[in-house]
Parts: sequence; structure tokens; C-alpha cells
Amino acid sequence: MTKNNKAYIRSKFMNYVLPSVAAMWVYTIYTMVDGMFVARGVGKEALAAVNISMPMINVAFALGILLAVGASTRASIYKGRGDNQKADRIFTLSTVTVACVGIIVAAMVMVNLTSVARLLGATDETMDYVKSYLGVIIMFVPFYMTSYNLEVLIKADGFPKTAIKTSVAGAMTNIVLDALFVLVFHWGITGAAVATGLSQVLTFTVYLRHFLSDRSGFSFVKIKWSAHDAAGLARLGIADCVTELSVGVCIFVFNQTLLRVSGNDGVVIYTVISYFAQLILMTMMGINQGTQPLISYYHGKEKRDFCGYIFRIALICAGICSLFAFAISMIYPDPIVGIYIDRNTDPALFERGIEAFRMYSPAFIPLGAVIVMMGYFTSVELSRSAMSISIGRGLIFTSAFVLILSYIFGEAGVWISAALSELCALALALILFRKQRRLYLQ
Repeated sequence: MTKNNKAYIRSKFMNYVLPSVAAMWVYTIYTMVDGMFVARGVGKEALAAVNISMPMINVAFALGILLAVGASTRASIYKGRGDNQKADRIFTLSTVTVACVGIIVAAMVMVNLTSVARLLGATDETMDYVKSYLGVIIMFVPFYMTSYNLEVLIKADGFPKTAIKTSVAGAMTNIVLDALFVLVFHWGITGAAVATGLSQVLTFTVYLRHFLSDRSGFSFVKIKWSAHDAAGLARLGIADCVTELSVGVCIFVFNQTLLRVSGNDGVVIYTVISYFAQLILMTMMGINQGTQPLISYYHGKEKRDFCGYIFRIALICAGICSLFAFAISMIYPDPIVGIYIDRNTDPALFERGIEAFRMYSPAFIPLGAVIVMMGYFTSVELSRSAMSISIGRGLIFTSAFVLILSYIFGEAGVWISAALSELCALALALILFRKQRRLYLQ
């Protein structure tokens, strides 16, 4: 591989990864901003209610990722082979399917809103807040899911800058509307949900306009919907889907455990930590999502040296971000905690939050490598390996460590369980990677 090729790949990598990271930040900032305005404008019970509602939002987002990643991977491979007709069919199938799934999810939750709130862990103090927030935001879920699907595909279409501009515009809209609805109009937690929903409608509209324009490299085409074809896309995206779904599962397990050992104050502390943790996870997912189309493209061209070089760059970037996140959360977490918990009005809760943040922080060190290796397996169509990492990391290790250590160490056990879970996931990823590399050399 020549120096010119390496320089070209580095430039291409940054052009894809930076918009992907920015877009993932924006999707996270939506809920972070909601939490910030709700904490300041309503109270800590309402902040806990936002976090209690989050697993349902994560489930919806995970379903969007399920098809979006598969569509981006498969469409990029077809483009690498010059087969634009198949790429258009994949684009259309993915978009239509995600939109329909979003409508079904929204309808099911609205019909069973009280039951869903109880299932998520709403208490007597938070039930009304959970229903008010979730009941509004779930109506915008079809736009949320389809918008993410189009955001991933617009990067595969070669317009990563459009993705970042649109994502930033959506985030700024959310911040302005949150301030207006919560602090000026005093709509409370309902206002935060409306602000988030309207900003998602905006991003969906911008992406849709792109794909209906002459600039788009993809076109909506007439297709005969096939469950088999949709399932084929889902298989490629299942690892990333489970990763996002695991965020919801982790929040649910942490919430339920903390309600048992610490009450609502424990949930409030975890809400603050989970916002930062999700921002770091979405950074890694952004590196992953930006890397995947490139690796898939060169995998389609059978240029394995290019794939390997892109993978190494992604690992370095993720590793630097992991260490930076650990340093911030260990050395100086005060400003992050202070955004949501007022040091003057509740000093005891603030200090508990600082201590919990530092115990949780080692979890960030292995996170980047785990997510990048999982994404690499997806990019080269080794979905079973990717899925194994994702399920182990998000569903098995975390749940097991949280439940076991909370019984032994109480609240402290909850915070240290995250690091042990990520270390186990890293060990599994390395074992699978070595196995895949050995088979490749043979």
C-alpha cells in the first residue's frame, strides 16, 4: 500500500467518521438537553422520569439501526461493484420498512402507555412524569427511526457533510425549543418531549428532500416488499442493533437495581452518568458507523490491505477517545454532575454523584476497541462474530455483574460492574478477532 493511498484513505476516513460522530452526538444530545432543562425547570423526579423512559426510546432507535446498518453495508458493497440498481432496491426496502416499523411501535406503546411505564420502572413519584414524557415523544418515533436510517444512507451516498449540517441544525432546534417550551411557556416535561419530537421532524424532512433531489445517488424504486430481503439486511445490522438495545437494557437493569438499593436518588445519579456514558458510546458508534461503509466498499473490491489500514486507524481514534473520556470522568467530573445536580441545593447528592462517576470511569478504557472490532466484523459480513460481542457485552456481562455485585457491595457494586463488563467484552472480541485472522491467513 503506497503512501499516497494511505493519505487518501486517511482523508476519506476523516470525511466519513467526523460527520458520523457528530450525528451520533446529536442523537444523544437530544436526551441530554431534555434532561438538563427538565432538571433545572421541573425537578429531580422529572429528571429520573426521563431516564426511566429511555429504554423505550433505545428500543426504537435500535430497530432503526437494525436495518440502517445492513442497508448501508450492503448498498456500499453493491456500489463498490458498480451495481446501482441493487443499491437502489436496498435503499428503498430499508426506508419503507423502517418507517412502517416505527408506526407500529408508536401505536403499540400509545395503546399500552400505563403498562409500559410500569414495566420501565415508574414509581408513584415518577409515573405521571413518565407518561407525560413518553406519551408525547413516542408519537415522533417514526420520524426518529426513519431519520436515522436516511442519515446513515446519506453518508453511503457520498454526502457526509450534509449529514453533519442537518444533525447540528436538529440539535440547535431542540435546544432552542427546549428553552422556549420548558423555561418560557412552562410546559414542563411535556414541553421537552415536544421539542425533541419537532427537531426530529426537521432532520427527517431535510434528509428526505435530499433523496428526492437530483443530487442523490440513490433513488426510490418500485419494489415488491420481501420479508426475506428485509431479514437479510437485519442480519447485517443485528450487532449494532443489539449494541444500542443493550443501552436500553443496561439503563433498565441499572434503574431497577438502584431503585432497590438506593431509591430515586440512585436513579438520578445514574441518569447523569448514563448521559455522559451514552455520549462516549455514541462517539465509538460514530467511528464505527463512519468506518463501516469504507471497509465494506473496499471489501467489495477485495482490497483487504485497505480494509486493514482503515481498521487500524479506527482503533487508534477509538483508543484516544476512550482514554480522554476516562481522564475527564476520573479527574474532574464536577462540571458534568453540576449541570444536572445543583451543588448548593443538594450537596450530599452532588458528592455521591462525583464518587459514583469515578467508580464508573474505568469502563470507558476498553469500550472503543470493543465497538470498533464489532463494527469490523459487520463490515466484512461476519455478522455472527459481531453479534456474539454485542450480546455478550450488552445483555449478558452487564446484567450479571450488576445483579451480583449490587448484592455484595450495594450501590458501589452497581458502579464498578460496568468496567468488569467491558473488560469481559474486550476479551471476547480479541478471541474472535484472533480466530478470524487465523482463518484468513490459512
